Amino acid sequence: MLDKNTLITAAQQETGLADFGGEEFHEPLDRLIAALNSEARLNEFGRLRAQMTIHSGLVNRLKITDYLARHPDLEAQAVPRPVFIVGLPRTGTTALHHMLNQDPGNRTLRLWEAQSPVPPPETATYTTDPRIAERAAGVALTEEFLPGFSRTHLIDAEEPDECYMLLNRDFLSVEYSAMFHIPSYANWLYAELCRRDAYRSHRRQLQLLQYRHPGHWVLKAPFHQLGLREILRYYPDAIIVQTHRAPMTFVGSGCSFSELLRRSGSDAVDKAEVGRDWMDMLRIYTHTFEADRAALEPDYPGQFLDVHHDAFVTDPWPAVEAIYAARGTPLSALAREGMSRWLREHPKGKHGRHEYRLEDYGISRGEVATLFVDYMARYGLDLD
Repeated sequence: MLDKNTLITAAQQETGLADFGGEEFHEPLDRLIAALNSEARLNEFGRLRAQMTIHSGLVNRLKITDYLARHPDLEAQAVPRPVFIVGLPRTGTTALHHMLNQDPGNRTLRLWEAQSPVPPPETATYTTDPRIAERAAGVALTEEFLPGFSRTHLIDAEEPDECYMLLNRDFLSVEYSAMFHIPSYANWLYAELCRRDAYRSHRRQLQLLQYRHPGHWVLKAPFHQLGLREILRYYPDAIIVQTHRAPMTFVGSGCSFSELLRRSGSDAVDKAEVGRDWMDMLRIYTHTFEADRAALEPDYPGQFLDVHHDAFVTDPWPAVEAIYAARGTPLSALAREGMSRWLREHPKGKHGRHEYRLEDYGISRGEVATLFVDYMARYGLDLD
């Protein structure tokens, strides 16, 4: 069984620090641990992974709190015109994110610094920081324990990753519900995320990370569909990029990805349960974001962009150019050259075909059509 007091003591002993920067993390952590202990049906490796993930969140929270206290000027920094890629999972967010990462003027959140942000990275040592090698070893272990993971998700210590990790330190992250079956925590999180001050913490961590290595932030995570109001509260000039794809092409893929993550941590994974959890998540993401976008977009003209997957695969340049135009920054020849090279080196299917069948997860074509009927009409999408 996971025990909060034991985890907190271990993090404090490792860091020699005691101040977590407030008490607001306790309720999310309590709910997470209760769900992991009672619902997730963890095997030995699953318990270890859950323990390590929570430990990392606590350790980073202590280190971030300490660093901010010693550098009070840090929070005065601007975070100008960040780009948030917010499409549903498996709709092409990763490809767009990685392509934009090829511009040296863009600042993405690399996996190694996301998982170990203190001390903040420095420009002079950004490509040689010893944390890169440490994280690369972890990536190798991921493929060992999750064979086939690289076919479903691009992962590399030096490549950009999702910024949900910044919310792990508040224990308000969908990472946990992706890895484990914890419906009580997931449902609580879906309802609570925008009632918490999570994006204040998100902004402070971006300020920390850019402190000695600045740039134009380009961020990506599907969970931002739950946080649009808070994003625009803390980043009022943000560019919101929503990716779109025919629902039948991404629902089953997402279920398969979630199943892969869960099987490493539990010997009792139910495919139908995975399907229900995934459909619940998609329903809440879609309904929340579409309602918030409809309410907010008139007050933020020119800050919302749409990228259709099929059009992007055929010709990505109109979407890329639109993002730069909305942000008000030029697309340099150097950036275009880097993006072109990335496209040549990463053709679709490079890492192998991701095989799945929607019916294996107890989901019918009719259910998908019903869930996304308004979404498809709004964005001109077919079901397939």
